[in-house]
Amino acid sequence: MRCCNHHIDNGLEWMICEFGESFAELSLLLGDVSIAEYAMNSFGSEKRRKEWLATRVVLRKMLGDDAFIVYDANGKPFIAGSDKYISISHSGNYVAVAVHSSFEVGIDIELTSSSVERVRARFMSHDEEAAIDKCNEKAALLLHWSAKEAFYKIIGNRGGSFLDSFRIAPFAVSPAGSFPISYIKGQALIRQCLVSYIVDSDFVFTCCVG
Repeated sequence: MRCCNHHIDNGLEWMICEFGESFAELSLLLGDVSIAEYAMNSFGSEKRRKEWLATRVVLRKMLGDDAFIVYDANGKPFIAGSDKYISISHSGNYVAVAVHSSFEVGIDIELTSSSVERVRARFMSHDEEAAIDKCNEKAALLLHWSAKEAFYKIIGNRGGSFLDSFRIAPFAVSPAGSFPISYIKGQALIRQCLVSYIVDSDFVFTCCVG
């Protein structure tokens, strides 16, 4: 497993890793037979099993062997016996984990792909389309989608849609940076957050803290 990015700052830590190991190799990296057996028995897809194990390998790289991910009734992850907040994401052979000591955190990682261009009408408002960075349009679209996914993990299912309720301020794409995102219901601003992002040749990554 290769660590692509490891960030620690002011209570926030995230790690992005690429994995190419088999399920058996990931099981050895994790070093916990019971968790590997749970994955084998719980998921029919080999891809899903590997993503699930890889997430836990990364978390233990960050927090040690005592760190366990569990889920609440809504399927939201948290760390057993810890006050830290956690968010996880995976795409292709990449997995990302973020933890924060004090605030909710939401992350998303998306493989670089042109498929996002075919569905842009589902998540891009007219204002966002008008202000998009035309010189880096594919990356900008991926960042819009990814940021809304990340912020949704904090907002949760409170109604609205990516198209109508999430708004991103204009920004120029760079290898790393930040931009504001807002959650709106009707005409009311409910919540706002600053999105930090990375644009890699293989993926984009976004992180919200709020």
